[in-house]
Amino acid sequence: MYEPTDLASTATEYPAGSEIRESDWHILAGFWHPVAFSSDLADGPVASKLLDVDLVVYRTSEGAAVARDLCVHRGSKLSGGWMSDDGACIVCPYHGLHYDRSGQCTWIPANDPDSPPPAKTMRLFSYLAAERYGIVWACMKPEPLRPLPEWPHLDEFGPEWLRIQIPKGTWAATASRHCENFNDIAHISWVHMKTFGNRARPVVPDYTLEQTDYGLYMALPYIEVERGFNDDLGEREREVFYQHHLTYPFATDLKVDYYEDDGESFVTSHFFDIGSPVSARTTDIYQVSLTNIPGATVEDYAEYQLVTNSEDIVIVESQRPENVPLNLAAETHIRADRLSVRYRRDLVEMFGLGAPEMVA
Repeated sequence: MYEPTDLASTATEYPAGSEIRESDWHILAGFWHPVAFSSDLADGPVASKLLDVDLVVYRTSEGAAVARDLCVHRGSKLSGGWMSDDGACIVCPYHGLHYDRSGQCTWIPANDPDSPPPAKTMRLFSYLAAERYGIVWACMKPEPLRPLPEWPHLDEFGPEWLRIQIPKGTWAATASRHCENFNDIAHISWVHMKTFGNRARPVVPDYTLEQTDYGLYMALPYIEVERGFNDDLGEREREVFYQHHLTYPFATDLKVDYYEDDGESFVTSHFFDIGSPVSARTTDIYQVSLTNIPGATVEDYAEYQLVTNSEDIVIVESQRPENVPLNLAAETHIRADRLSVRYRRDLVEMFGLGAPEMVA
């Protein structure tokens, strides 16, 4: 019923009750993760969750901001509030306290107008925030381990490109399982039979795999089957070329190139996919695409991606153990798994994830 008298603040860094191992939590907190689409903030603050921490995401006249979803006065959720008329502050729905982009309380309406300004200690537990690619990102440490993904195609693109924002999905799976699946080639011929998989061509070639400054690069050809799941195209084979740019820990730019049937029109699509770890076994999926497919529409393209996701989610949510085994001996591997094996090894060797817990 009551908090103990020796509890000075509820704003501790590692969230109580989290099933993410504390050592892994502190590492993952040092990366940038999506917490909202920019368009989500059009009508005011929104609630989000990252690494078991409830967040409020809001945009002031100075830019996007991310903080604990907790007013420091009496613990109400700020995501139920609104922005001030001048756009400079988020307003608590309980007592109307105003907080600026830095999290500092700037006005307490219940105080006498002649009162001194709110104490400097009256501020939200705020995090680093950045807005790029139509996404609001948060880093829960003062010094990020890595910069944001570098996706210049999403910063500037000409009128020949169509940008598609896929509705956010929430998967009952770990971010690493989702990331491995998105970058897995061998499953395509078996899982994606409603969309582009080709069961007649299951062999995965000895693909290019390179270490990069940001993570991994993989490139290979594949013979897709183009299926008109929502029209009368039927089925036909099409040779495509995949390039996966994986930015650690959970972000990928998948570039797909192919020639149209005329053999002259060259088509390129980018699938930008980021898994944001809500908790130990829940992941929000943020996806944005660019394509120059002639005649493509946002509605059809988004529907196609959602059908593709629906094929994947059945498999990924069923995987056991739910956590990706970072001990490479815990699962068997095939030749097509070279990327996922390198990915797991790098998570351990580069960042220290999965390290044995120290016993006092």
